[in-house]
Amino acid sequence: MLFTIDSAKQFLLSKLSQQAGRDGVSLDEIEKRMFLFSEASASPDFEANEIFDEKYNGKAYESKITKLLRKAYAHDRRTEEGKQEWEDALAALRKEDFYGLVMVDQAGIPRKREALWRFELEQLPFQTIELAVIALGLLVVFRPNVLHLSLPDWVRWLAYPLFIWLVWYIGRVWQRMASKRSGLRDR
Repeated sequence: MLFTIDSAKQFLLSKLSQQAGRDGVSLDEIEKRMFLFSEASASPDFEANEIFDEKYNGKAYESKITKLLRKAYAHDRRTEEGKQEWEDALAALRKEDFYGLVMVDQAGIPRKREALWRFELEQLPFQTIELAVIALGLLVVFRPNVLHLSLPDWVRWLAYPLFIWLVWYIGRVWQRMASKRSGLRDR
């Protein structure tokens, strides 16, 4: 099934409500609204958030919702179709940030986190270069004999700020490259 962000959120909320009905657990309107709450949304439901903060215990709420989600997922994953619906809904929400996903994670429901891996893999060349420059700098400044260098102290101490600048400069270049790449991706 193909989900939009809103339909995926509604799917999770409906599964939560169905499980609450099966278990005889009440879910009031504020609890449902808080499940969908996101400060990052275009129109955050701050009214529900304020009421929730005043009248509800956050830990008890998260525990209640986590248990319901865990049971709902266990109920649906018995069939391949049910499991696929959950995967599709959570895949549609992979770039979203809302309160319900906190409890999805607490329930141990698997989500694909490919965006995180992509970010880490994109950072790998930068991290490798930075570590190599730092290691080389430390060797030149503090242990030049390991590299079979015979440098006077004044050269080594002049090299120290040079290596610090080089690490900073590589970071700036990488930052510019990353912002260009993200700009191209957003088009």
